[in-house]
Amino acid sequence: MPTAYDPKAIEAGWFARWEEARLFVADAASPRAKYSIAVPPPNVTGELHMGHATNGTIQDVWARYRRMTGHEVLWMPGTDHAAIATQNVLEKRLAADGLTKEEIGRNAFNELVEEWYRTVGATIVLQYRELGASLDMTRVRFTMDERYVRAVRTAFVTYYEKGWLYRGPRIVNWCPRCQSAISDLEVEWREHQDELFKIRYPVEGGGDIVIATVRPETILADSGVAVHPEDARYRDLVGRHAILPLVGRRLPIIADAAVEREFGSGALKVTPGHDALDYEIGERHGLELINGMHPDGRMNVPNLPAYDGVAALEARQRIIRDLEGGGFLVGREPYTHDVGHCDRCGTVLEPMVSEQWWLRMADLAKMSIEASAAGRIKWHPERYERTYLDWLGGIRDWCVSRQLWLGHRIPVFYCGGGHQFASVEVPERCPECGSTELREDSDVLDTWFSSALWPFATLGWPDETDDLRAFYPTDLNVTDRGIINLWVTRMIFSGLFFTGEVPFHDVIIHATIQAADGRRMSKSLGTGVDPRDIVGRYGADALRAWTALVAMSSQDVRFDESRIEGFKRFSNKLWNATRLVVDALGENPVPPAPAPDAPLALADRWILSRLQVAVRGVTEGIEGYAFQNSITAAYDFAWHEFCDWYLEAAKSRFRDGDPGARATALHVLDVLFRLLHPFMPFVTEELWHRLPGERDFLLRSTWPEVDGRFDSDSSESVFNGLVKLVEEIRAARQAAGTGDRGGRLQVRGIEPEARELLANLARVELVDDVSPTAMVLTAADARLDLPVSEEAERRRHSEVKRMRAELEKVEAKLSNGVFRDRAPAEIVAKEEVRAADLRSALGRLDG
Repeated sequence: MPTAYDPKAIEAGWFARWEEARLFVADAASPRAKYSIAVPPPNVTGELHMGHATNGTIQDVWARYRRMTGHEVLWMPGTDHAAIATQNVLEKRLAADGLTKEEIGRNAFNELVEEWYRTVGATIVLQYRELGASLDMTRVRFTMDERYVRAVRTAFVTYYEKGWLYRGPRIVNWCPRCQSAISDLEVEWREHQDELFKIRYPVEGGGDIVIATVRPETILADSGVAVHPEDARYRDLVGRHAILPLVGRRLPIIADAAVEREFGSGALKVTPGHDALDYEIGERHGLELINGMHPDGRMNVPNLPAYDGVAALEARQRIIRDLEGGGFLVGREPYTHDVGHCDRCGTVLEPMVSEQWWLRMADLAKMSIEASAAGRIKWHPERYERTYLDWLGGIRDWCVSRQLWLGHRIPVFYCGGGHQFASVEVPERCPECGSTELREDSDVLDTWFSSALWPFATLGWPDETDDLRAFYPTDLNVTDRGIINLWVTRMIFSGLFFTGEVPFHDVIIHATIQAADGRRMSKSLGTGVDPRDIVGRYGADALRAWTALVAMSSQDVRFDESRIEGFKRFSNKLWNATRLVVDALGENPVPPAPAPDAPLALADRWILSRLQVAVRGVTEGIEGYAFQNSITAAYDFAWHEFCDWYLEAAKSRFRDGDPGARATALHVLDVLFRLLHPFMPFVTEELWHRLPGERDFLLRSTWPEVDGRFDSDSSESVFNGLVKLVEEIRAARQAAGTGDRGGRLQVRGIEPEARELLANLARVELVDDVSPTAMVLTAADARLDLPVSEEAERRRHSEVKRMRAELEKVEAKLSNGVFRDRAPAEIVAKEEVRAADLRSALGRLDG
């Protein structure tokens, strides 16, 4: 074996052999118990990042673990078209060439999209291979492949025919740049420094009412003024009308409990067409719905030519000028608030009433809440179930349409006879009147509508396929907290509605990986970390081990490259331990595994007992979704107990050809590599095949089980006592500067085998008696006599000289009558204690 482990030399080769052996290909007809995971499909907007590396490691740990526990495992791969995100990426590329999608046309744009899907999708698959992900690549799915498109259209038509899908005007988050509706859950809130303007609205019959707003451009679409019903300041105004400045429209003054009395003047301008809260107030009170903006963010007020067609921010300045000129602007002050931005392109969003497709959510939310109450889905950590339930409890109808070129077209058709119908297949004529003059709805579906079907659409739904019967419901969903309601919740109600089953039984919410300074990871901020760079420096195993360590340790984790480097050193430690054991075996045949009833040496009994503790710890950590406990248990056992102590204790026995030491060491490595394989598959596979004997792939081996017959509290107690004693001897040598061996040790009360082991580990001479000045050790009934080095003697003389000088000063002070008469009693007492301590220390050093 080479003297050091080189991940670059072996990782790619092993993955190719795994795939060639079809280790990851699932068999739906297998009689074994089934286990399945549908990979959260990465967006084809770029390459994998550290979040994907963390997410993929967790899933791969479970996939490999379940294969080794005898299950037929399907880990389903795939990618998501990410309509709005991908369209933005491609539009930016076009803009760099001075083009727009409108200029090249829809057909040319679609060709650009297809090429992007092919190249980026292939890159993502390659990155998963570099991470060692055991995905079944024979089943790769894409949310825009032909079968998936059919599943999406089937889902839409099913909802439509049930009466749960409808089209109508409602308030949405509108992106003027993308010119599309944006989900409430995809709004990026950023802090803005703006101004709060106070505007006087005259009241019919005399008086006025002052409102406060940060968006004066929207007053052109006001249709009411609202106050809190318990606000005594405005009680007499309720039921009267205000006059809208600059426009002259009569606005009813209404009372509504949604008004915040503490904000501004306590009076609210109600603009139902451009504010979500105002929209709700307007619905409750039957206020007029006015759309004051065009889709591109320009003002839409044809009866007010001074503002019509003007960009919103420019209109704001004109309106402020005119309000001030008319005496309506009565105050302005700095104001800090959060403003919604499109999370894809960064444009400030405009709340706007728009004609959209909506999915009724009441019944879907009810069945999801009931599934949770019945315990059909378990959340890890449990606290995230509350996130899910809280959102469902206040859920609104889902806006499922988007105004994009890219994505699943809404399968609704309109005929020349005025009829509307939904169809999975593209129809030739209207089913009601037979008209062949058909037009398909131009909108596309929200990306999350299609990805909500992922766990079962990837398995062949709506057809009753072998894969669907064998692997659905899936067992595990792994994701980040940021998409619990965007994706996880929607998968749950979609699975319940379309299949009658929950889509998975367990949900893991892993930590978000941050940059080293705590900021979010971002290429644009320069804080992004490419997993391939880390793999190139330290190997995939080191990266995987670190992500397993941190994935469930907290909510947010800062990237720490030094700890990844530490796991590369761990791989090298395993490599060198294996070299030592394999070299010790020599040309001898493979020794039989140690048996519990065999006459084993103390060190063998100890390490085999500790091995059972490691098996329990790693297994319980995986089963309990506490992967940090698993990797810590394996790491501590391998490095500190096996390498640092057992191999040191067994070296002389290896040289003597002791069969017990050889058999024990080989057995420990065998079990250790199986325990570590789900976390560090490459190095364990390589070292597994370096061990003697006929060996299949690790994935085809069995998961280690605890053998309680090897549990030995007595052996652990004795050996652990030796460890403490050796550590104390080493510390004493270091303090005395006498090197790493030598000295005479008197120890009582340990058996002969332990005495011999102690002598080897401590590299000390065991004697029946030592000098009266020997050091008393606390770890056992023992005394240690160390040779004194010249350097140590020089340090002792120097310390004695320093302490005698200090003692003389203290004694002189105490013998001074003036000091004793004038100093506080506690100061005198403190000096007396100091003198006593110095005399005692000098006594020890002089002895």
